[in-house]
Amino acid sequence: MATKKTYDAVIIGAGVIGSSISLHLSRLGYKVINIDSKAGAGHGTTSYSSGICRMFYSILDSVKFSWEGYHYWKDWENFIGVEDPRGFARIRECGGVIIRTKNSKPFLDKSVPCMLEAGVECIEWDLSEAQEKLGKLGWDLSHTYNPPRIDNPLFGTPVEGVKVEGAVFCPETGYVSDPQLATMNLAFAAEQCGATFLYNTIVTEIKQQGGTVNSVSLSDGTRIFAPIVVNAAGPKSSLVNKLAFPGTSQSVPNDMKVTTRAMRQEVAYCEPPDGVDMDKYGMITTDLDIGAYWRPEVGNKILIGGTEPDCDPEEWVNGDIDLDMNLSLTENWENYVYRVALRIPKLPLPSGKKTQGIVSAYDVTPDWTPIYDKSSLGGYYLAIGTSGNQFKNAGVAGDLMATLIDSIENGLDHDNEPMQYELKRSNPGDYVNTKSFSRLREINDTSGSVLG
Repeated sequence: MATKKTYDAVIIGAGVIGSSISLHLSRLGYKVINIDSKAGAGHGTTSYSSGICRMFYSILDSVKFSWEGYHYWKDWENFIGVEDPRGFARIRECGGVIIRTKNSKPFLDKSVPCMLEAGVECIEWDLSEAQEKLGKLGWDLSHTYNPPRIDNPLFGTPVEGVKVEGAVFCPETGYVSDPQLATMNLAFAAEQCGATFLYNTIVTEIKQQGGTVNSVSLSDGTRIFAPIVVNAAGPKSSLVNKLAFPGTSQSVPNDMKVTTRAMRQEVAYCEPPDGVDMDKYGMITTDLDIGAYWRPEVGNKILIGGTEPDCDPEEWVNGDIDLDMNLSLTENWENYVYRVALRIPKLPLPSGKKTQGIVSAYDVTPDWTPIYDKSSLGGYYLAIGTSGNQFKNAGVAGDLMATLIDSIENGLDHDNEPMQYELKRSNPGDYVNTKSFSRLREINDTSGSVLG
């Protein structure tokens, strides 16, 4: 006979977002269980996050939200509130810079005013100052480029008559080098508040009755009854949605206008140029001329990722990502590194067995803005489309979702009057309009890339 258990809320996923929701719901008094197919909190794609904490986004609500999230990282130990024996994740504040060129102008024209309105410090460097600051790191601002693949005959050909204009520097920008530890901090604190975490287990069915979530069935035969189920399954979020909306005559229709898909991603690791101390002087850099970003990595290395330029193919992962995703580095690694070498001419270019990097999957929406919302199925909530852009918001995302769930369960008509989420740490008295994160929204006017 199948085992039966009862909780107030089931959270599918124990990554950084699912674990944060668990902590915040538990602090509100909910009896919560997180279910994850991996062996521990943060063992899935969260552990492959670049961990960058920045505020440059295309829409104001995303900027406000990430600025609020940044304040959680600056006060992480107090936020966690209990002494984790494994230690605490820490933000390394190194500053962030966006190279100002013709290619970055449309994004900066949207992002900089949003950051200034939210209270984020942005310092404009003209070309002379940018060359002085970044030249010490080996960056070369002599040319602008349009990012082709390295097999394109025009690769490395500067754009004639167009110059780098300067850069935008945001001093309060940083990264967390151990995303898995950050997730374990959240899960540990949640457990101290009474939450349960069940690992190496798969949700096989989401049952509903009368238009409302009733229970979930697990791969080991257990059935867990709960009036609330939260999809925080990362790249598997679309698979979980299929369980909630199987399309039968007895099931509630799915009304989502914005959906998610899993996208294959690669990140490269390189040594810096000789004599450059990235640990001490490096900063997070975004360069839309070459379609890449990079940041310092612990151990005096450089972490490099792509910004989805038009030249790079989108690689969508179908089915079970553990089975279908090729975990080997491909020519994408080489493209990222060689493009960055256009801006850092003395960047060592490893090859063969010396190549280092990771492969994972991002859970993305068409506008790269997350969905934090209810659904058409009563009691079924969405915290999805978060990969590549929401790790930085781990602390605040859990609070937003817990507040949203508690408000709706107590009568809020969120679809008709979207919740205004009050900022508590960055700009008390200001609000984020959660309509920007709605499943029913029109696609936001964003960069359409990981920058959002």
